[in-house]
Amino acid sequence: MKYANEGMDCKKLFILFLQKFWIAVLAAVLGAVLGGGIYLLQHVVLSSTREYRAESKVYLNFAPDETGEVYQAYNGYTWNDLMSTDRILDTTMSYLPDRYTEEEVIAATSAQILSDLRLLTVTITTFDADKTEEILKATDLSLVDMGKREKEFINIEVIKETEARMVVADPRLLQAVLVGLVTALVLTLLAMALIYVLDDKIYVPGDLKSVTTLPFVGFQNTAGKEGELPEKLQKDLEINREYIAEKSGTLETVELRKNDAITKQMYEKLQKADGLLLAIPYGKMDRASLAYRIEQLQLQDCKPAGILIQDADMRFMKWYYNHL
Repeated sequence: MKYANEGMDCKKLFILFLQKFWIAVLAAVLGAVLGGGIYLLQHVVLSSTREYRAESKVYLNFAPDETGEVYQAYNGYTWNDLMSTDRILDTTMSYLPDRYTEEEVIAATSAQILSDLRLLTVTITTFDADKTEEILKATDLSLVDMGKREKEFINIEVIKETEARMVVADPRLLQAVLVGLVTALVLTLLAMALIYVLDDKIYVPGDLKSVTTLPFVGFQNTAGKEGELPEKLQKDLEINREYIAEKSGTLETVELRKNDAITKQMYEKLQKADGLLLAIPYGKMDRASLAYRIEQLQLQDCKPAGILIQDADMRFMKWYYNHL
């Protein structure tokens, strides 16, 4: 609770999140692929759930109608309902073998006017190619009979009829892709947010306030990385070291790593120094472990005088300190 009451450094969390944003993007892509893959596996690869679709274009030759009531009665919104009425369905069933049920035919049939009121598109979708073609042919014959029978029509003519083809991609595939993408993205963002909120590793000087009152001396790089430290930070480090040395005397720098133990011989050497500068690795030492190490050093009569953050990510620092 001590660390939780310190509040959150939102700027630090946001920059750390941006550095790992590629994880969220990758998770979204993988989620989309997984969502689409599961849909294709279920509806295309597995034979029991493959869908086959065929359609026909039917020309409606209306009888003369000055009132326009016929066009209103047979518009694009009513045809889908009309296909399941006795006026069409009974005739459709008469052209089909007895093994077909009305419910099966109704579920497979869709009819709509796309643009021209005289052009009706009939779509049949089932899990069997032969059934799809049989229902389509029966439906078309039923519509032709309707054109001969009903006074509102001069005739109804089938002008195009396609063969049944397996449905590979339809709007539901896009929906499956989007569901997979959004689900993976949301779960990843929530997981990342939880990880960063619970993360108590030390990245910036502000992370030290809940652990110790020891002053932050500066950032330093280990051998081979001196050139990466900005000139201003290098100067601040040198000035602060000189100031602490004037107050404490001879300074000894000791690198503290989370899993490294300090031996008795090391304690004896550190006890001889007038002051210790504790160098902790950027993003690898958590606050609880650092607090424990400081307590152990003080118990052994060592004299911690300040803290260094070692090998910091300079890209992070430039954004955190506004391109310092």
